[in-house]
Amino acid sequence: MKAFYILFGLFLLTSCRSAYQFTPKGFIVDGDEYFVNVERNLSVYVGENFSNYDEKTKTGLQTVHLSHDDQKIIKKLGYDATKYTVLFNGKSLGDTTFRLISLINNKSDERFKNTKELLSRDGFEIKKTAEGKYYYRTTTLNKQVIYHAMVPFKQQLGREEYVSLIYIIPEKYFKNFDHIEDLAISNASMYRQHYIFTPSRTEILCPDDSSRGHFDYRIPDQYVQKENYTLMKGFSADRIEGKKQLIIYRLVQPGQSYGSFVVCKGNYQIELTDLRHNVIWKDTITVDKDLDN
Repeated sequence: MKAFYILFGLFLLTSCRSAYQFTPKGFIVDGDEYFVNVERNLSVYVGENFSNYDEKTKTGLQTVHLSHDDQKIIKKLGYDATKYTVLFNGKSLGDTTFRLISLINNKSDERFKNTKELLSRDGFEIKKTAEGKYYYRTTTLNKQVIYHAMVPFKQQLGREEYVSLIYIIPEKYFKNFDHIEDLAISNASMYRQHYIFTPSRTEILCPDDSSRGHFDYRIPDQYVQKENYTLMKGFSADRIEGKKQLIIYRLVQPGQSYGSFVVCKGNYQIELTDLRHNVIWKDTITVDKDLDN
């Protein structure tokens, strides 16, 4: 009987676990408009209405759990769990009626293996503008309208990579596809030519050059993460409506202990966090050095 309960428990664990895996090392920094995945050297533009997942409101992007219903949808759309991984999924802060799921095909060192394992584009239409192009089709499933876009990320012959954006909204709330089309074409434009992976943000709205300054930071030795990527974030000392205002962030390489940034002169709080945004170290600084010093 004991063996039966053990086997039953294992069955429950395996049946509840998603067949689709998430691509490791993905994150979004609140206040930025890009989801970043370090594993694939990739950024996905998601706009200003997405942030980190909020357990209370069930909104934002996450990289941990894919619901059973969403698994069924992406399987129905043709995605093989052995050939694709999930980048993120979640709900917008501004409009919680729709969900967004993103996937990417697995990389392979074997030439043309990527090509053979790509989802077929049969039945897809091409959306082409001056900014770029992507493939899409629309469908309805279980009273939900789905806009399914495949955006070319890397087009090296035999090693093609595509980012999929799947927009899901109940039929009763559907009006148009303006939002997802804006996201898809924005990413197509970003990937179109000479894409460079630069996960960072700097907001500089200073009146003039004399109002700008630079700051050199050094992470104390005991907080340097020798084996893991981390994030260095800078926030304005003044909060807006009680919320921290992101001014800069940088991806910190494993073992990296120092860096610099240019911002408007003033007071800031800097934080070193892991990719899950757990604070490792923080400090309050004053930026007052002129750019030419």
